[in-house]
Amino acid sequence: MEAEHEEAMRSDFREQASLQARTYQAGVTETEIGESFSKVREIHSRWNSGPHADQWQYLSDAYEDFRDRPDTMDRFLDNVEFNHAQGWDGGLDEVQRRSLHQAKELTEPQRVRPRGRIQRER
Repeated sequence: MEAEHEEAMRSDFREQASLQARTYQAGVTETEIGESFSKVREIHSRWNSGPHADQWQYLSDAYEDFRDRPDTMDRFLDNVEFNHAQGWDGGLDEVQRRSLHQAKELTEPQRVRPRGRIQRER
């Protein structure tokens, strides 16, 4: 994948994720939701049927995995990075490695933050 194609893919995926997140915000109208989903389908269709469909699918899967199983994916990414530092690619190419990082970055704001301990007065 050429650098300019990867850059376009990452930008489009960021936009797609933003559009999807926007539909869950308070005050969004049905019309706005419909427009967002229409744009999401357009973006996905363009990449899913293009020459880089495998890379798009890998990024999409990584995003879903980080969203659904963040702790597991954090451990997986740590292992990927450890192996990469040792000179072993683990079967991943550089685009896939960067996709893991992008997926993590995009899902971090959605992660539930642990609540602090509640202090009660006596």
